[in-house]
Amino acid sequence: MKKIIDKLQFYVMRTMSSQTVKNYFINRRVKQIGKSNIPQNIGKQILVNSKELSSQGYTNLGLFLEDKDVDVIIEKTKNFKCFDPFRKELKEFSLSETPEVVHVANYRRKDLSTINEILDIANNTNVLEAVQDFLGAKPTISNINMWWSFSGKKEAEQAQYFHRDVDDFKFCKLFIYLTDVDMDNGPHVYVEGTSVSSKLTKIRRYKDDEIHSEFGEEKVKYFTAPKGSSFIVDTYGFHKGLLPNKGKRLLLQVQYSLNPIGIYNYEPVDIGEHKYDKYINRLIIK
Repeated sequence: MKKIIDKLQFYVMRTMSSQTVKNYFINRRVKQIGKSNIPQNIGKQILVNSKELSSQGYTNLGLFLEDKDVDVIIEKTKNFKCFDPFRKELKEFSLSETPEVVHVANYRRKDLSTINEILDIANNTNVLEAVQDFLGAKPTISNINMWWSFSGKKEAEQAQYFHRDVDDFKFCKLFIYLTDVDMDNGPHVYVEGTSVSSKLTKIRRYKDDEIHSEFGEEKVKYFTAPKGSSFIVDTYGFHKGLLPNKGKRLLLQVQYSLNPIGIYNYEPVDIGEHKYDKYINRLIIK
């Protein structure tokens, strides 16, 4: 029954265009959850500017992982199967056997959630404290995702066009590049200030000229950075992953929200005794 209620709430929420109405539900949920102490000394110390995240819709964290840390994650995921989230008819496949038609190859959340290094990133003390400040209440890790974006495609598709995510009343996402990313490798692109804008709220994909005309081309920011670099984004603001011209890009993403995401089928994994907050991780690990 709860899953049905969560799913219904998800679709109802996506019909709300009034920020005043959204704020009502945000404030009500924030009061229900409340803030609490975040577990200390998990992950490296890192400076996170939650005020910047609220005002401009993103904040850069700089180098989050060293090369050796990135190598460990890639090594531990090399035998995991991938899937195309936009082509449900395709079966799972190994990275080396990715079908030519695939633009992005995702790993499964339940597989990623078994890796301690990824859980340490998702539960980083400084990140969780900043996210709690941004949300106004204790966060929930509502998704862990990692995917490859491939070059050699004629046209962009799906999330490679500008769009707003409408996953919850309030949420944000931590992104970490696991490959070097320049303008040819498909950088994340974000339109500064649009997370607090009431313009273009219809849920659809938008072309570049529509975004430039409404917000100004100078507001479009391209996140180019070496592997291990990270940033947190309120992806209700307009964003996209630029279609790579060369090579392939690997990106790790952790989503934090007030609620579970209604369309996800959560399968928490059993990792035995652990140091992580049970409420924050309740959808990911047992």
